[in-house]
Amino acid sequence: MSANLLDASALLHALPNILPAKKKKLESPQDGITALIHTVFTVVGFRLVGIDESGPTRTFEDNALPEEWNQHGPGNYALRYRHEQSSLEFLVKVVKLGSRTLVNSIAIETDKAATLDISTSDFTSASFFPHDLSTSSSQPLVHGFISSNRVDDLVSQLKLNTLQKLMPGLRKEGYTEQSDTNAGPSQPRAPEAPPARPRPEQPPFAPQDIYPRMPPRSPLEIGRRDRDPFPSNPYASPPLFPDSSGDGMFVGPNHPMFGPGMRGRGPGGMGPWGGDGFLPPMGAPPGARFDPVGPGPFGGPLPLPGQGNPRGGNGPLGGQTPDNDEFMPPGYVCMQ
Repeated sequence: MSANLLDASALLHALPNILPAKKKKLESPQDGITALIHTVFTVVGFRLVGIDESGPTRTFEDNALPEEWNQHGPGNYALRYRHEQSSLEFLVKVVKLGSRTLVNSIAIETDKAATLDISTSDFTSASFFPHDLSTSSSQPLVHGFISSNRVDDLVSQLKLNTLQKLMPGLRKEGYTEQSDTNAGPSQPRAPEAPPARPRPEQPPFAPQDIYPRMPPRSPLEIGRRDRDPFPSNPYASPPLFPDSSGDGMFVGPNHPMFGPGMRGRGPGGMGPWGGDGFLPPMGAPPGARFDPVGPGPFGGPLPLPGQGNPRGGNGPLGGQTPDNDEFMPPGYVCMQ
């Protein structure tokens, strides 16, 4: 079995050879990341043809970077490549974006693009740079990338998110493609959401909120009007609990739905046309035969015989029934 071309120790050993012969100095962490990316592309067979986005094709001896390769660093780097297994030209741009480094790549002729976004401090040690590799007393290069494991993680992400997208199926002894499950552990993953717990269906309103302002009453009195539909004796002593008149199956003017919980802003809490008071002004045109929304403009019980009509209104029972409809509509002309 052939050795792994992208082993961390092998890449760090090859990196000084791709730097300019007279300028083997890495000025910043972005210099280090760009040099490592170029080393990876070199060992898998990419040939450097330029250090700008567009320009004439150049030849670089031993694929080494020219002295001006980092003249726009640490903010911007551009590397153009070709490969013997493809007729396309590839552009790789390394961009410093705050505390992060973006590696944007594209196959120019096909617009096939790839992006790698990493945290710079996850893979480099800022205190290591600037670093001159030409001095014999310099620290080992691996310290600039924190550790060999960090190098492996970075190369694994570059391979998965850049190389395999630009050139899928690349054939090189010692190089094998990998799946997403084999990516380095440094790739941040979104935490999995906890499984949703089934929740019981909630009613649109709680039963006790139907008539929130009604006074308490005895449970035994609920529905009493169905058993005793006639009005109560006005001379009898008041009951222990409030009267339950109007709560049965017969919907009358004293039913709870016309009670305090549904009162509007008109006289007695009702609206000027009955109901809950939300009918807008001029909602019923003058002269219209209009059926009131509720039992009338005033609250209170039905009048007893001989006591008159305390509720008022235009209907035969003081507004508790609709207007008479036996007359012709205004302006109607009989054609007979």
